[in-house]
Amino acid sequence: MKEKVKVSLVQFAPEWLEREANTARMQAIAEEQAQKGAELVVFPELANLGYITPVWQGEPPSFGPGVSAIDFALKYIKGAEPIPGPTTQALESVAKRYRVHIIVGMAQRHPVISGMLYNSAALIGPQGVIGVHHKMHLPINEKHYFYPGSTAEVYPTELGNIGLMVCYDASFPELPRLLALKGAEILCSVHATPKGAVGKVLGDLEPHKHRAIVRAQENAAYYISCNRAGIEGATEWLGHSAMASPNGVVLAFSETEDEDVLTAELENDQILRYRATSPIFRDRRPDMYTPLLQPLSEPYRVPVEGKGGVEAMATPWVAPD
Repeated sequence: MKEKVKVSLVQFAPEWLEREANTARMQAIAEEQAQKGAELVVFPELANLGYITPVWQGEPPSFGPGVSAIDFALKYIKGAEPIPGPTTQALESVAKRYRVHIIVGMAQRHPVISGMLYNSAALIGPQGVIGVHHKMHLPINEKHYFYPGSTAEVYPTELGNIGLMVCYDASFPELPRLLALKGAEILCSVHATPKGAVGKVLGDLEPHKHRAIVRAQENAAYYISCNRAGIEGATEWLGHSAMASPNGVVLAFSETEDEDVLTAELENDQILRYRATSPIFRDRRPDMYTPLLQPLSEPYRVPVEGKGGVEAMATPWVAPD
């Protein structure tokens, strides 16, 4: 990684389905942050179009009076864009002018299948689009809109090796660990976490702060968690974005649910120092992790006479020689 990298994490509130207005605002914000010295500017999940509605199963759509879920879906699909496309090209103009890198969450059209979308994070540099991550893990009603991704790549840049995730991806420790094993030094996750998700599932926790601490420390890498702000219909977005260093120290945390910009400086020595004293990659035991690859559903086994329960039906796992 570069010796020092200045990051601006933008807790942005896009306007529903107003792609051109959202792109223009992000372009202006990225330029402003670049002029202040930022080398990496990050925007949240689906920042070009806003999120879907309804968010939760069983809730009515809240886009507007008389607009059904199907009506909204049609508008959303029409508003999505390819990569490269208008949003990435606008942000690329800033990246070229200031030699800055930009990460943005987007509703992306499938390059071949009409009407099919990806929930994507695009990494843009002075040379254009460097990489795109398609969200792998699709929660709640996202399954009705987006096709799940099946790649996990790390992108070398002049700032360092960057791994991308989108929101729910970061709930699974396997993905950031995979990115770290592929060389990621900066793990970046873009989010659209609603307040309702925290209230219904997580209580009063600050999920982005706590997850940043854990994911950074367990992978000896910088972890950036950029959540969105604002209100869309009946949904209020959580905000409270965070960044953490490889040793789990919080570098920046947004105290608000409103739009905000977090800044921090990432230092390569922090990675090297922590990895020198905490050799987590050497101390891994992948030979013991084989059950992680097994399906949750095991075939039915006839109980052995005289035995019962799990002991009779489960097949013991034995580590390979």
